[in-house]
Amino acid sequence: MGCAAAYYLAKKGRQALVIEKDPGVGLQASGRNGGGVRQHGRKASLPLSMASVRLWATLAEELGSELEYVRTGNIVLAFDEENAASFERDAAWERDQGLEEVQVLSVRECHELVPGMEARVLAGKYCPTDGVANPMLVTPAFARAGLRLGVRFRLNAPVTGLLQQGSRVCGARIGAEEIEAETVINTAGPWASRFSEQVGCPMPIGPGRSQLLVTERFSRQMVHLWVSVRGWGYMRPTCAGNLVLGSAGSRNDEFSSHVDHPRLAMQAERWRQFFPYFKQVNIIRTFAGITEYTPDGDPYIGDVPGVPGYYVAAGFNGEGFCPGPMVGKILADILTGGEPCVSLEPFRTDRLAEGMRRGIAPPPVSYPWDKMFY
Repeated sequence: MGCAAAYYLAKKGRQALVIEKDPGVGLQASGRNGGGVRQHGRKASLPLSMASVRLWATLAEELGSELEYVRTGNIVLAFDEENAASFERDAAWERDQGLEEVQVLSVRECHELVPGMEARVLAGKYCPTDGVANPMLVTPAFARAGLRLGVRFRLNAPVTGLLQQGSRVCGARIGAEEIEAETVINTAGPWASRFSEQVGCPMPIGPGRSQLLVTERFSRQMVHLWVSVRGWGYMRPTCAGNLVLGSAGSRNDEFSSHVDHPRLAMQAERWRQFFPYFKQVNIIRTFAGITEYTPDGDPYIGDVPGVPGYYVAAGFNGEGFCPGPMVGKILADILTGGEPCVSLEPFRTDRLAEGMRRGIAPPPVSYPWDKMFY
């Protein structure tokens, strides 16, 4: 989102500097995720996801880079009565919101789209316009396109604080170095909350960890679309013929991107229960990403009331890859006097701070993996 915002600001003739703590861009969750470009299953963020998918359609051409973006379709499978019963209701609501192509599938249709299942699937919900892209390609593509327009980058430069004049944010601090700026956009992911606390607007974010397994290449690909198992995880094909198997996020107070091997074993065993042919498939790589979760499940996007010069885009609950480019574009539009293409009201940056100032504690951050097992 930071690189996207910088690129779109540069397109509008504004100077932009990206400050990055790592030796390169996209080395955290932006490059360590399943690459889903998905809409259905969203609630408050559905309009944002729909607008994002429209942007993704021409993004590779705009950036002049291959992103491996493919509209594979996306099916969510239910293996229990409760989730199956919710599909008709959820699909009806999504169609009312404009996602007219979403549909509920029968058991037979689920097996036709996803062969090889032996677990008893009860229903599926399918969106043909959802897809995938390669997360290792997208952020660097924004960075290269930004460089061509004059965006500057400071790498290996952890921001240690914000500069303020009264209530206004006027720059950032890198150790003892001060960098002045007209506007600061905080896209620091799970680390974002520490800077918002500094300006007096708490935005609780809990760090999570999502783990992924990559299979060897299949001689004949069994799965051709994004497949989600409600409440558990997902799998999706790569352009090279592998499968990526991802999990729901778990609590990660250490901000660790190391893999949790016992949990990886649980993931692998569960996938073998769903799809027995995985018993004959080798896992060639595993990795983890530091995700971010908010108490109410929605991100923080936009300006911070009472704190001029400061904007935030953080707390995307493991679902920030799809809207990332559009969020960057929206921030650039707002900063140059435009209006966002979707309402940001559900994502107000101060929505929890108001109650916290009155002594009302926000609900605890909930992690999807932990809800299943602990």
